[in-house]
Amino acid sequence: GGELQDVVISELKDHTYFARLRVKRDGELIKIDSRPSDSIAVAVTCDPALPIYVSEEVLNDVLGE
Repeated sequence: GGELQDVVISELKDHTYFARLRVKRDGELIKIDSRPSDSIAVAVTCDPALPIYVSEEVLNDVLGE
């Protein structure tokens, strides 16, 4: 009963990435924890494709900042 909004790669812990699929339902944004690979697969198969975002914290961890 909701509308898919986007995907956020939200965390990096012990070399493991975590993601959230965000869904809008009844004016509320619901965040669903998921594996990044599953979230990305959902995002690219939607028509139109969903935006995929990466948190600044994850980018900083990856870049070593």
